[in-house]
Amino acid sequence: MLSIDSISISKGGKEILKDISLFVGPNEKIGLVGVNGAGKSTLLKIIAGKEESDLGNIYFNGTLSYLSQEIHKEMEGNISKELDIQENLTIGEYLILQRGLDIEEWEINKFLNNMNMKEKSSDSILRELSGGQKIKVELIRILSEKSNLLILDEPTNFLDIPSTEWLMGYLSTYPRAVLVVSHDLRLMNKSISKIWYLNDIRHNVDVYRGNYDDFIKQMSLKDELLVKTLKAQQMKAKRIYENAKALSSRGSTKEKMKAARKLELAQKEKLKAIEMAKGLVKSKKMKIEIPTPFNCSRNVLTVENISKEYIKGIPILRNVSFEVEKKEKIAIIGKNGVGKTTLLKILAGRLKQNKGKYTWGASVNLGYYSQEYEGLDYEQTVLENVYGLDWGEIDRRAFLGRFLLTGDMVNQKIKTLSGGEKTRLALAKLFAGRHNVLLLDEPTTYLDFDSQKILLSALKEYKGTILIVSHQPEFVRDLGIDKVLLMPDEKYGYFKEEYIERVGII
Repeated sequence: MLSIDSISISKGGKEILKDISLFVGPNEKIGLVGVNGAGKSTLLKIIAGKEESDLGNIYFNGTLSYLSQEIHKEMEGNISKELDIQENLTIGEYLILQRGLDIEEWEINKFLNNMNMKEKSSDSILRELSGGQKIKVELIRILSEKSNLLILDEPTNFLDIPSTEWLMGYLSTYPRAVLVVSHDLRLMNKSISKIWYLNDIRHNVDVYRGNYDDFIKQMSLKDELLVKTLKAQQMKAKRIYENAKALSSRGSTKEKMKAARKLELAQKEKLKAIEMAKGLVKSKKMKIEIPTPFNCSRNVLTVENISKEYIKGIPILRNVSFEVEKKEKIAIIGKNGVGKTTLLKILAGRLKQNKGKYTWGASVNLGYYSQEYEGLDYEQTVLENVYGLDWGEIDRRAFLGRFLLTGDMVNQKIKTLSGGEKTRLALAKLFAGRHNVLLLDEPTTYLDFDSQKILLSALKEYKGTILIVSHQPEFVRDLGIDKVLLMPDEKYGYFKEEYIERVGII
């Protein structure tokens, strides 16, 4: 159905994909994996016809639907245009009339129910939805097209756990082909039967049968075999070299000529070993060390009866009150649409509440991480985005290097970076500020598995205060949360293990 023939592409002088040839059958379920910045999204864009390769061709027979990693930005553009024309556009009208789907209203309602939006229906007003709920509507649109090939780039990034679990089951039984990039291990283990591994060292793709766990096992066995083979090759080269030295020490011309041939052979075997060793070169990993934050008062934050309405008469926040003390780690827990991101934006000064007030303590130096990368200018380069920061004694280039933003990458415009690279830059800007309070809205979005672990370790060692929104139960549990704010019931208190079950669910 899909044939990829010798695809190659470079960006900013950096080789991304090199001579990649692959095939997708009619009903295959394929997971594309690799470290951040390896080129996964680029490969999907080329397949989907959104970007052109430098070399090679794509041959495709059938219909295709594509979910972009940047869907939250594209979606706002699409929906905003429609709302400018019709302010009270419903979900059903948007999908059926504006997007041209052949779908009944009862089917839309079934999708909404499956995506944990039981309180919504096809008659619900589109503009009243939260950002996460609008993304679910776009996902419904894509799934409803019933294409021969679904291409999904990080489909679970903005989904809560029930929606993610439903999507896993849907994709595993989808009667056509699926190609997906995801850092959600549950999705990659339940819904996938083949793995494409994009190697960022060699810039090509290796194919493995099975799910993600099977892939990890096969990779481990492959590395073990390669290590044994490499040792044998090195021993072979050493024996030939020593034999050649012994021959060259003898007097006859014949033996010296034989020694020269042996030395030449030894050099070839050594080069083979060097080439073989390249297969063991591992991807670089982030090295996050959050600088020691400035000192501040013991009472960090007081929130008193904050309320917020985007649309009059439809409250998103109702009388939210809580207090935060120095060095506490606070998790804000609740499903999509209950106002978690809205609350962080208010506390960060990006939004104005309708009622209530909040007070930051003395000497608080606030840092805010937005899941929409609000602090990044897409038309500027990496270096231009950090020029205005007061980094004190920190070496900018060296600090960016810890986040794998090195070489010519620092001269790339933000719009050319992958989601993972944008996340790493946003985190670098955040941590360089020596903030003593961090507001974190889904900080693991787009990060690969290893990078998530490194970020977790850094935040556990951080000496300041954290307020975090996350859909990942394991991340929240391992961070060492002190207190939780449960929404929409606005219940605030000390952390209990039972609350982990509600992360991304309620």
